[in-house]
Amino acid sequence: MRILVDCHCFDYVTSEGVNTHIRGLYSAMLRHAPEDWEFYFASKYPEKLTWAGYRQDVDSDYSNEVISSRVHFVKLSDGGKLQRLLFEYPKIIRRNHIDFAHFQYNAPPFKSLLGRRSTQGGRCALVVTLHDILFKDFPELFPKKYKFFKGLTFRFSAKRADHLLTVSEYSKKRISKHFGIGKQHIFVTPNAVLSDFYDIDEQKAREFTASKGVGKYLLCVSRFEPRKKQDLLLKTYLDMRLWEKGYDLVLIGRKTLAMPEFDRLLSGLSSEVRQHVKLLYNTPYQELKLWYKAASLFVYPAIAEGFGIPPIEAGAAGVPCICSNKTAMEDFSFFGENHIDCSDEALLQARIRTTLGLEETTTSTGTGTDFDAEAIKAKILDVYNWDNVAKSLISHLTQL
Repeated sequence: MRILVDCHCFDYVTSEGVNTHIRGLYSAMLRHAPEDWEFYFASKYPEKLTWAGYRQDVDSDYSNEVISSRVHFVKLSDGGKLQRLLFEYPKIIRRNHIDFAHFQYNAPPFKSLLGRRSTQGGRCALVVTLHDILFKDFPELFPKKYKFFKGLTFRFSAKRADHLLTVSEYSKKRISKHFGIGKQHIFVTPNAVLSDFYDIDEQKAREFTASKGVGKYLLCVSRFEPRKKQDLLLKTYLDMRLWEKGYDLVLIGRKTLAMPEFDRLLSGLSSEVRQHVKLLYNTPYQELKLWYKAASLFVYPAIAEGFGIPPIEAGAAGVPCICSNKTAMEDFSFFGENHIDCSDEALLQARIRTTLGLEETTTSTGTGTDFDAEAIKAKILDVYNWDNVAKSLISHLTQL
């Protein structure tokens, strides 16, 4: 069995949900797949795929270097999405007689160009993970151009996929409803947490953030989009005047959609307050973990998610977390009293005060919340485990 994985998302600096999904799923697939399965990881910068076993001593100017008997790396060209999907991937698939080619959201449009499989006959099977179609349920949060083109391309790829995957039961239901695809044809491979989040070095994390001039801080990790509600978090930070209580606000992500309300709030800050609001748009994975671990509180106020990886990463890191209970995040009930409707600003402020220990009545540990870090970590480890997800996908692919 030969599986090709589109890893072009690793060509960017910022780690996002898709990167986390591929890294976690295929790190586990490499551990559990049968020995005769071969994996082809394609990226413009394959040297970034160290999690897949890329050797740093190999010249990056190769095309299809064999690293082991079962792991191969394919270097993509500098072309854009159309060149990649129309020409480059079909050529790679044909040349290597790929059995399954796994793409996120968008797959090559012409199946006739994909060539023959290495086993079982027939052409290469397209595997597509459609993480969410939130623009269908929350159209007011997305630009018209985005909705039009994503609506066309996502539907097209989903309809043509030989194996359609998604990351939550919520997304499965919405894809089935909006695209008219039977639920029995959609397989859930949920997101999970990488094992290294459970044992991040706290001292190293605090030394790192201190070197960046940050002491105590609230953290949010997410792409900058209206549905992620960084504007709500910034407003809450300002309304509570948390900088006067010694807390900074750190927002990590990549700007993907316009956020006029957030920009308005930010531009109106005085220089005194602005120095306490840190925006980090390109944060490498190894640094991201340190920002998680040293945070005083992680807040995830998003109102729409196909899954929502960051809050469970924060929970796995042992960081107190306030998490939205909307859409797919309704499953994260293990956050207890901090699993709330964040659009209720009074409630959000109350939970922040309690969790940070800013209330007059606090426990001896300095926090008034019932946050149980170890219990939450155990729950996340049990439910959101990449080894279990990988075994499930292997079983799914081999039974078809």
